[in-house]
Amino acid sequence: MTRLTIEIDKERDLPVLKALLSRMDLRFQVDDDEWGDLSDAEIEGIKSGLEDLDAGRVHSHDSVMAHVDKKLNR
Repeated sequence: MTRLTIEIDKERDLPVLKALLSRMDLRFQVDDDEWGDLSDAEIEGIKSGLEDLDAGRVHSHDSVMAHVDKKLNR
């Protein structure tokens, strides 16, 4: 048996790579120590949230609570 190690930087490429290897009837194992036992959906959700944070598409806890208080105290 020959072992091939592939390192990818973009997690979004992983599902495509998995599909390709499966279609070729190749056995493979994905080792991802960085994310532990999180599912692909959980990882993508976290990464999406981090992208929102970097792009400034977030609100602070204080601003949200002020908005909620304003709505509740009408």
